[in-house]
Amino acid sequence: VGLSFSVTPHEGYYIPCPKEQDETKKILNQLNQLFNLSTITWIGQNIKYDMLVLKWYGIELAGNIYDTMLAHYVIEPEGRRSMDLLSAQYLGYEPVHIEELIGKKGKGQGTMRDVEIEKIKEYAAEDADITLQLKHVLHPQLKEKEVERVFNEVENPLVKVLAAMEFEGVKIDVDFLNEYSKELEREAAVSEQNVFKQAGIDNFIIIFLQT
Repeated sequence: VGLSFSVTPHEGYYIPCPKEQDETKKILNQLNQLFNLSTITWIGQNIKYDMLVLKWYGIELAGNIYDTMLAHYVIEPEGRRSMDLLSAQYLGYEPVHIEELIGKKGKGQGTMRDVEIEKIKEYAAEDADITLQLKHVLHPQLKEKEVERVFNEVENPLVKVLAAMEFEGVKIDVDFLNEYSKELEREAAVSEQNVFKQAGIDNFIIIFLQT
């Protein structure tokens, strides 16, 4: 439906894109100079999804990336990570929910193309702005929680790798995996028998009771 950007907190911009792929590509091509800048850090909430969409249009981000969802993951591994929840938790602000625009999940749910552009503009620009604000709040906590290195050297760099793998696909040797699976089953059976012998059990029956 479009692209949204935020460079300064509390400001956002929205560029609508038509459903025709060729026309959208023309719009994206006008932003190539921006996409090709290696000095830019692209911030996103689950940015891998955005990268995959751009890849379908032949666009690669030359700059660094920063995933706020992953930043929160290394800070609070057990926490929930939707942007709406993070916004409420860290910014004290509840954004417009997508269900307010297209309805709840299910057969009756619409698409963003069904929504008038003024509402999309506000929703999309707000998303970009909140993501930027979350980055400013979460980044200092990486250092406080002593997980900055994990984020910078492990989790965040993997995003580009995983995006490329999902886009290109991974070649799998099915015959090898099937044979290896049989080999693992044989090894597991031998290990199982050894355990029973050491326990002095030759035959055993397991009964499952269900109440």
